[in-house]
Amino acid sequence: MPDETEILAALFAASLGLTEGSSPQGSAAAREDLWHGFLSRLAAATQAESALLRLGGPGRPVTGWQVGADWDGPAEAVVERMRSGRVYSQIDLPGAGPSGPPLRALRWRLGREARVLLALRRRGEDFRAVDGLQLSNLIPYLGVVLGGWRQLEEERARALLDGQIAAALGGGWILFAPSGQVSAMAEGLEARLQALAGLSLRADGRLSLPEEAAQALRLALAAVAQQPGTVRQVVLSTEPRVELRLGLQTVGGELQLTGRLRHALSARALPCDRLARAFGLSRSEARLAACLCDGLSLAGAAQDLGWTLETARSTSKQIYARMEVSGQPGLLRRLLASGVWLD
Repeated sequence: MPDETEILAALFAASLGLTEGSSPQGSAAAREDLWHGFLSRLAAATQAESALLRLGGPGRPVTGWQVGADWDGPAEAVVERMRSGRVYSQIDLPGAGPSGPPLRALRWRLGREARVLLALRRRGEDFRAVDGLQLSNLIPYLGVVLGGWRQLEEERARALLDGQIAAALGGGWILFAPSGQVSAMAEGLEARLQALAGLSLRADGRLSLPEEAAQALRLALAAVAQQPGTVRQVVLSTEPRVELRLGLQTVGGELQLTGRLRHALSARALPCDRLARAFGLSRSEARLAACLCDGLSLAGAAQDLGWTLETARSTSKQIYARMEVSGQPGLLRRLLASGVWLD
């Protein structure tokens, strides 16, 4: 049976999203499992058939976890009338009536509006006094733990949004060990590099690169490690172009070899309808605009699309007029500076 230390350890681990050997950036499913683990330990210690934790409030979405037999917990109208920081039984739960299965419930106010409900239920024999004490012992920690959890979740959501925008614009980051092994990289970057340029991580943790690029990376890592303040640029791939700017940067309180990466964007990889809607073009015009943005000449674009050169030339004039740009350089600037990449 779990003791109080194990229950508290599970509570703090869930709030941080940390399993043994994991990072706070673990998967959402893994973080959900941690909350279920905390409730399972609490249920085992109190011999509860059901345990739930609910976080919500007026006008706020409800977040919750539950283990054991299905149970929704006390009704919202009942929870509204509960005092913060008091452990209730089925007998003194406000407005719930004197009958019903044995339960213990604790409400805690989180900030001005949010509230926390922690509740246990069993069938048959009532809870012991020590079982209610298990809930009482959690009171000093609930506000700190769940307040911290909510802040971390907000920061994770913002970091995810930042990462999605960086990925859409071809950006990413890689952290290297002095030996050249990759210690961490932006989420999804490995899959992008593999799909775009055939670059992947080898079994030894190093990037799989052509020999020339691998040698350039080794030299850059050595130079940056030996001379703080130095920045080196390494071309990891020429087609498509993938560039890495390597320097020392403090990450997580430690000075680390940090590579900021950018890979070439392809307008032809964007959905044609998205380009057409963004700039008021027809589908044919959008296809040609994408080719010209990717650096193809009119002749090259005509060949790529299976058009005659004259068709490509007349269509390009229509594009320039619709987008109010002067020639291919203006088209390129307009497209690359637009938000069409971020949908």
